[in-house]
Amino acid sequence: MEMEFPRQLVHLSGLLFIILAQFVGGLLTAFYFFMIALSFFIYSEYIRREEKRLEGFIKVFESRFRNFITRLERKSMVRPFTGAIWFYLSCGLAFLIFPLPIASAAGAMLAIGDSLSTIIGMKFGKHRILGNKTVEGSITLIVTSFLVSLIFVNPYPAFFGSITAAMAELIPDIKRLKNLKERGWLDDNLLIPLMAGLVMYMIAGLV
Repeated sequence: MEMEFPRQLVHLSGLLFIILAQFVGGLLTAFYFFMIALSFFIYSEYIRREEKRLEGFIKVFESRFRNFITRLERKSMVRPFTGAIWFYLSCGLAFLIFPLPIASAAGAMLAIGDSLSTIIGMKFGKHRILGNKTVEGSITLIVTSFLVSLIFVNPYPAFFGSITAAMAELIPDIKRLKNLKERGWLDDNLLIPLMAGLVMYMIAGLV
């Protein structure tokens, strides 16, 4: 729990790009998300392989920066910055695929709803559902996702999208998918924006 709060602050930083999207449009925002995801991926490869070692002050600075930034990553991740890579990649895909309001709502569900649900679930969660997920955390995710998505979409898409986001958060903890999660192929940061965005897009077309 010690590093969970700063980790979620990093998570919430994605909200800045969602706000920016309202001014620059979805395609340019998708590009920003992809570039950040790519940067995290490249740096994670550097950390894993360490093919080139920096000397002197630069090496010391990079080492300290690495120690700080990797503390924000959960120990269960096999690749550094896995959560950040999936976060920015999935938001980029959402802004590329869906209309701006729906992509914004889906990204906000991940940035705000998922972050708050993790903090509430870890601090106050008493009733476990799957893995580390709790009833309290899932309810927090649904309520906060619904409220924040109302800024961008109508109540019906917001409601069904928030329910979908809570379901997407549980998928990696299903036992039959445990092996995929451990290998980093499945992450709620990837699933929440895409699944919630798809459901909101479908519901918006019906109402």
